[in-house]
Amino acid sequence: MFIQLLLAIFPAILIAWIIYRSDRHEREKWFPLTLCFFLGMLITIPVMKVQETFYNWGIDDPENLFWVCFNSFLVVAFTEELFKFLALFCFPYWRPFFNEPLDGIIYAVMISMGFALLENVLYAMEFSISTTALRGITAVPAHAVFATMMGYFVGKSKFKTQRKTQGRFLIMGLGIAVLVHGLYDFFIIQEFYDWLILLAIVTLVISIFFAMRMFKEEQEKSATLWQKNHPEETIDESEEIESNP
Repeated sequence: MFIQLLLAIFPAILIAWIIYRSDRHEREKWFPLTLCFFLGMLITIPVMKVQETFYNWGIDDPENLFWVCFNSFLVVAFTEELFKFLALFCFPYWRPFFNEPLDGIIYAVMISMGFALLENVLYAMEFSISTTALRGITAVPAHAVFATMMGYFVGKSKFKTQRKTQGRFLIMGLGIAVLVHGLYDFFIIQEFYDWLILLAIVTLVISIFFAMRMFKEEQEKSATLWQKNHPEETIDESEEIESNP
């Protein structure tokens, strides 16, 4: 059981650490990052309560196309991404430490990894170690990908001056995360054809590709912004390189 719990916890911690270390130029402080992580864990409980209510109504028939779509896109994807979005929007979005577009991705991923960690632990307590390990390399990275897509647009919204444009980017952030999450879950939940589950992996791989591009784009903008705000440090680094070839 200890090994299974370790498998449940480790992937989310690892991804959170990688994202933290990838913020090279103006790294976020530990307190808001940790708070966002625990906020993600906190929203797991109400999300599961909402989903449990729907399941008790008997709408989880994996052989009914309507209920599979309803379950995938509304019960699972919409509820999970909505709570993550609200956590991101209500706490870090309005704080002064959210001071560049990349922060949208950083804080979104932290919230999502907190959610994924507790969700994975709860699954580990109910299912086998093989299921826990499989979720560690599929479901947890998937949550990070959905969060990156959401955070990308939320980060853009933060620094737009027009409210209409801000609102449009916020809706895009939530909408795209729900769409991709729902599509991924659809292929997993359905039981029409066994081979369709392979499309969940295809969806995840394609999503990872686009999420990495989004992250790299904001990472480059962060570097440019840092150089603009710290020209003296940039000059000092150049001089040090020239003096120590």
